[in-house]
Amino acid sequence: MSEVTDNPVDARALHLQLAVSRAHSAARAGDLDQAARLLGELGELDGPGGPGEAGEAGRATVVAALNLRAKVHAQRGELPEADACWSRVEALAPDDPDAAAGRRTLAKIAAGRRHARPVVHTGRVAVIAGALAATVVGVALIGGAVKLIDGGEGGGSGSVAEADNGSERLSEESRRADELKARLAAIEGDRAADAEQRYSALDEVAKRLAMPGVEIRRHAGDVQLVFRTGVFPYDSVIGPAGAEALTEIGRRLADLSAGTPVETTVVGHSVAVPGGAPSGGSVVALNRARVAAQYLAQDSDLRLTDFRLVSADQRRGPFPATAANAPRNRTVTLLITPKGPPPTP
Repeated sequence: MSEVTDNPVDARALHLQLAVSRAHSAARAGDLDQAARLLGELGELDGPGGPGEAGEAGRATVVAALNLRAKVHAQRGELPEADACWSRVEALAPDDPDAAAGRRTLAKIAAGRRHARPVVHTGRVAVIAGALAATVVGVALIGGAVKLIDGGEGGGSGSVAEADNGSERLSEESRRADELKARLAAIEGDRAADAEQRYSALDEVAKRLAMPGVEIRRHAGDVQLVFRTGVFPYDSVIGPAGAEALTEIGRRLADLSAGTPVETTVVGHSVAVPGGAPSGGSVVALNRARVAAQYLAQDSDLRLTDFRLVSADQRRGPFPATAANAPRNRTVTLLITPKGPPPTP
């Protein structure tokens, strides 16, 4: 079995395979409405961004799903829809034998050159499809594959042999479905565990860095520290209160990193001024981030290289861009992001 992956494309492909397997089972049991519903919920399989763009494995899964959708349509007497699905299969896999055979048979039935008959095999289910131009299409489900059976040409001994293989193929399909379920459960379990660990780490960060004069803004992936008053009265000159607060935060970050590894991004902010660039960041903002990092590092074991320094857009201050808020937006904010699960004790 392949290794469990948290790749979203791989996970979607697994969900698709499981849905196709369930639709196969429903069709075998004669529940065509359920099979059609399961296949219909998959949406446009071969559209942009679908699993068909995820390499050969993804394309093969889409081809299998479209083939099954076509065969279910045929069973239900929806021959134009079946032909449209097989046409899409041929666009993805020009040499696909099921699509070629299915379209040939449908064309002959539509032209009145062939008639179809219902087929019943021991231990299997066959369903009579609706009428089209005074003909009936029969579709036999044989071990996970669906075949159009036209009424004018033989197939006795071959059909019996295929029916004998039915239970073995059904068992294999069931085994594969169980494997897919287990892999999906593992992926979802890993994601839930990762989310729980990250949630706990963010809780720890918020608790350890809470202090007077600092607003904690909790996000899905990080904790943002916003100073309630501006750290820089003007240019890159830091105020006494801001210097003291950053020094204390640096000490707490050093203690925090010993148990919960984090990445700290120092974001410099500036206010747009007449004649200056209204957006795109500024040298002043980047210099403010650099000065703030020096205070974060000076009384802790942290190094300047431990911080990521960026300039925010002038329009993206921590407070609304009004004249009254201009002093508060001459500042820095800190984004604290957990690197991963806490180290094992």
